[in-house]
Amino acid sequence: MTETRKSIRKQNLHSFKRQKILDAAAVLFRSRGMEGTTMRAIAADAGYSTGAPYVYFQSKEDIYAELLGASLTHLGKFVKAATMTATSPQEQARAAFEAYFTYYLQHAEDLQLGLYLFSSGEVKGRGFSEETNRQLNGKMMTVLGHMANSLHRIDGVTPRQAQQETLDAVSHISGILLLELTGRLSIFGSNAQEMIDRYMGQMLKRLRT
Repeated sequence: MTETRKSIRKQNLHSFKRQKILDAAAVLFRSRGMEGTTMRAIAADAGYSTGAPYVYFQSKEDIYAELLGASLTHLGKFVKAATMTATSPQEQARAAFEAYFTYYLQHAEDLQLGLYLFSSGEVKGRGFSEETNRQLNGKMMTVLGHMANSLHRIDGVTPRQAQQETLDAVSHISGILLLELTGRLSIFGSNAQEMIDRYMGQMLKRLRT
């Protein structure tokens, strides 16, 4: 029994220290970006020695990948939960896409992490392995696949249409998010939610014709 308690305490301490490193890294990635963040800085902000992060992660890219993977998992759950109470395919589609917008609006730090997925030209230079790229892109495709399926359930919408509309919508929503979170929309007196509602109305109208 004593050995069991020791083992549990050791596991808890390991998890605690690992999470402190992830938390410190998340703050640094937001303020300095990937290129401006070092393992030394992560260790210092976590309150550990320079080599401590290497006990848990091989590199800052591994830390970034874990943070992004967790973010995409939370996004997927948020989108799915939003569609659970929808009573029609149209309502389900609207709920799924609006949930994508709402999640990132409420979690701006996750949007910053997620922009990695839209910067493929820099991926190799950042040191991510092919397996990491595959896993992260797979998580994002799972989310987008759920959104596309909500459109495909609408009568007459083909899989190709659903996929194309999803990609168009995500691109549009991402642009609105960037303008909103950088304060640019206020310059033009525009409202992000109104823009999303207008776009969704137009998209659903296109799919009904």
